[in-house]
Amino acid sequence: MTTATTDTATLAAPADAIGAPLLELRDLQMHFTARGDGWFGRNDHRIRAVDGVSLQLRAGETLGLVGESGCGKTTTGRLITRLLEPTGGQVLYQGTDITHLKEKDLRPYRRELQLIFQDPYSSLNPRHTVGAIIGAPLRVHNLVPKGRELDRVRELLEVVGLNPEHYNRYPHEFSGGQRQRIGIARALAVQPKVIVADEPVSALDVSIQAQVMNLLEDLRKEFDIAFVFIAHDLGVVRHFCDRVAVMYLGRVAEIADRDALYGTPQHPYTQALLSAVPDLGVVRGGAPKTRIRLAGDVPGPMDPPTGCRFRSRCWKAEDVCATTTPPLRQVGDGQAAACHFAGPLQESATAVAA
Repeated sequence: MTTATTDTATLAAPADAIGAPLLELRDLQMHFTARGDGWFGRNDHRIRAVDGVSLQLRAGETLGLVGESGCGKTTTGRLITRLLEPTGGQVLYQGTDITHLKEKDLRPYRRELQLIFQDPYSSLNPRHTVGAIIGAPLRVHNLVPKGRELDRVRELLEVVGLNPEHYNRYPHEFSGGQRQRIGIARALAVQPKVIVADEPVSALDVSIQAQVMNLLEDLRKEFDIAFVFIAHDLGVVRHFCDRVAVMYLGRVAEIADRDALYGTPQHPYTQALLSAVPDLGVVRGGAPKTRIRLAGDVPGPMDPPTGCRFRSRCWKAEDVCATTTPPLRQVGDGQAAACHFAGPLQESATAVAA
């Protein structure tokens, strides 16, 4: 294992990856301003929702973004699709910087970069029929000849497993899982190359989650779509994603191939997250694994700790962690961690962290 610092952009993809990335984030930042009244007038506070994220995504690849609520996953997804304009850094799509493009210039890229929203109930306009919802992007981007929109809508409904004849129904007439399929059909309508799926199954029943995940997997293989899959369910991410990036307080703590991250996590935060995953081996009579219980609460993005942001909850923390921000550095083939003391979990560490 090398301890040399490496450019974060080169760590975002496996070492054997070939060709230029389809999508690239370079030191991406999104800071919001929180307003508050002070003694001598209004005091503004800066919330660092995303604070220096660098990632790469290649065609047909699936990249998972995981972490606790408030770590910046959803904000990162909205920055990728340019629903938000970044405060700093760059978003490059096929080598073109789209970070600050105006809406007119951005429109062609809207077709390439689509978003599946988390809540299938609020993401569909209740006043529009399913046909109007799915047909809107077809009309905006002039993808089908006039008069052929309905045929394409029916085709898309069939692709996602819905009855093509239900195009004239309204969203409230469908179940949660069916509504999410409608949202997927809307994203597919423009034939995108990248889909950002923002926790697409978290609002659904467990029995429906598997159906939607199987649908996304089939669509990925059939249309060769690259996915940025945002989730907090580590089991779903392990099933669906090729690579996984773990975020903490607006930054990437660790990124690696799926097997490497789940098998040999190097960052203490990743180790703590994976220790909380239910162990099916216990059901089969195996001994339960030791749970890492982190001390303290998650710091707020308005006033994050200096140096390493995880240091206030980390059992490995030393003085250097408070003064120096650890960069993402190579800790294995295609695996990088932002930790001064990255390494495999030691048995004694679980007792210290508990």
